[in-house]
Amino acid sequence: MNESCIIPTSPFLLNLSHVLVCLTAPVYITTCYILIFKCPPFFNQYRSVLLRHIFTCIFMEYFVDIIWQMTVVVPYSALCSVGIGNSYPVFMFSIVVAGLCATGISIMHMFQYRMNAVTDDSIRILKSIITGVKFYHYFMMTSCLCLLIASYNHLADQKAFKTNVQYKFGSVPSYIWCDNCMFINTDSTTVLIFVGLGASSQPLAAVYFGLSVYASKLGLQKLRKSLSQRTITIQRNFLNSLYLQTAVHVIFISVPLGIFFLTFVLHIPSSAMYMSYILMAMFTQHGSLSTLALLMSNKPLYSEFTKTFLRMKTNIRGSDRVSYIRGAEREHSSWKKTAVRENRRSKIAYVTHVSGDIAGNWEKFSTSNKRTSAKPHWGEETMEGHLAGVRTSHGFRAPLCFVWKVGGACAKF
Repeated sequence: MNESCIIPTSPFLLNLSHVLVCLTAPVYITTCYILIFKCPPFFNQYRSVLLRHIFTCIFMEYFVDIIWQMTVVVPYSALCSVGIGNSYPVFMFSIVVAGLCATGISIMHMFQYRMNAVTDDSIRILKSIITGVKFYHYFMMTSCLCLLIASYNHLADQKAFKTNVQYKFGSVPSYIWCDNCMFINTDSTTVLIFVGLGASSQPLAAVYFGLSVYASKLGLQKLRKSLSQRTITIQRNFLNSLYLQTAVHVIFISVPLGIFFLTFVLHIPSSAMYMSYILMAMFTQHGSLSTLALLMSNKPLYSEFTKTFLRMKTNIRGSDRVSYIRGAEREHSSWKKTAVRENRRSKIAYVTHVSGDIAGNWEKFSTSNKRTSAKPHWGEETMEGHLAGVRTSHGFRAPLCFVWKVGGACAKF
């Protein structure tokens, strides 16, 4: 690039945009990995819709930050490119416009899918109105792209318009005359119609989104009796996640574009150039922030995210935990063996003592029985029954098994 065409930019703010793009790459990778490999079974159909939207956002983010790398120069409202494709600013601009149209269409597909998942033919008229608004919006976006192609030569021929800009401001920097800087040629009727259609398509999209939200809420209310509470909760969570995604897109796209169009009618001093970098960073990051909102707000995706990465964290820390557990098991096993040995000793001593008591009672019973010289008969206590009922000096009945196995092998305390 010629030295006279170098745009005086802030290296810190310019590189900050690249840093943000690098930081948001894990968000795309994680979300795509979960959607492709960890997707729940009931999420398969909606997954393809989400992936199309995410891939569109990825393309837009890296294209704007690396290939186009556009800077809005105020107060002239010039779109100056310092990226790889700086020699073709009009072509880069056309691709960005097409990318914005693709982003809008993918969002409409997500709303349509969520609406069809919870509605039936009972609101056929409302769904027909929503379908009509959708196709009219498609027609307007197709017209915008056709007008963009028709006005390509008007946008590429910048000399006459740059002369008018110089006449308006008295003098302009030398880099304004370079090919990497372009203006929205408002002197061309075709370009004006293109801008008007593009601006009017935003309120129409808002109408479509509002009607879709209303229809989805009606559908959920009617399905409460036929669907389980868990299914209703999941569907409501999907809708809330979609609302959050759309809000991110609206804020981070509409605000920069709105301020850019305001520069056509308002005078913004050159000291406000830092605002240009902030607005471009917002415009560039809208896709990654929308994907992050999807990952954090969608409960099935967030559940898979926590399971996957908590398992990885557990595996990393597993070696320390295993060594600790094994040490604790050895200590517990050693303590248990000692306790068993002590318990056996106490049992043997106790059984010996009890056996002595039983032997003494046995001797007394035998002597008494010899005195009466009567054999036990039916209705009297037998020897086993008597011994089973003997109370020892410890105050409880000795088990019957002590009669037959007085050594304690049958000691059941």
